[in-house]
Amino acid sequence: MVQQSKYAHILVPVDGSQESLRAVRLAGEVACMTASTVELLYVSPFDASTDEGDVSWLPESIVRPAAEEAQEIFAAADVLLPERTVREHHHRTGIPAEEILRFIDEVDVELVVIGGRKLSRVSGFLLGSVTQTVLEHAHSSVMVAGSA
Repeated sequence: MVQQSKYAHILVPVDGSQESLRAVRLAGEVACMTASTVELLYVSPFDASTDEGDVSWLPESIVRPAAEEAQEIFAAADVLLPERTVREHHHRTGIPAEEILRFIDEVDVELVVIGGRKLSRVSGFLLGSVTQTVLEHAHSSVMVAGSA
């Protein structure tokens, strides 16, 4: 039986990494139990709006693929979510940690499921800087998806 919970919106920042895909799977499981919407957020450093008027300071090969890359990342995440899971795709441009925190507040996200990063065998207990920043500053609950 699916229960309504306080987690109406579950945010999963995605970047195509194995860590973020583990977070997608975990969020999908939680969403099925709580009838939540999974909000997939991809933050890219550049997009077409980065250009200033007619003076393009970025090559087309960098600017144009941002939307294509986002769609590829969303497609990879979508196949990991249970079919009946309601999901929304959001593509933003900027510094990932800042955009994730801004999104949390704008959408009133109640739960963030984010991938942890193992940096090496010795420092594997350390989290990536984006994950650490979200843990420290998010105005919501945060769940870190660990290694399988």
